[in-house]
Amino acid sequence: MAAARRVKIVDVTVIPSAEAGRLGKKDAVVTYQDEAMRVRVITIPYENLEGKSEAEQLTLIAEAIKAQEAERARLVGKELTF
Repeated sequence: MAAARRVKIVDVTVIPSAEAGRLGKKDAVVTYQDEAMRVRVITIPYENLEGKSEAEQLTLIAEAIKAQEAERARLVGKELTF
């Protein structure tokens, strides 16, 4: 089992979506900092968070961060030759 990781939410900003196909919708841009003080950003469709309790929102944000960190870890250390 992987060790638990801690991140700190630095900011959450709701902006008009810049994603194709989401014209007129909003995104939540979540800035977070990991234990090594690295700052990263994730974007979550705001409709996924809107109207939810704070606990539900934090769960959804944690799931999004966990998925992004898993994808990042999958690629870290890979070497490319071209």
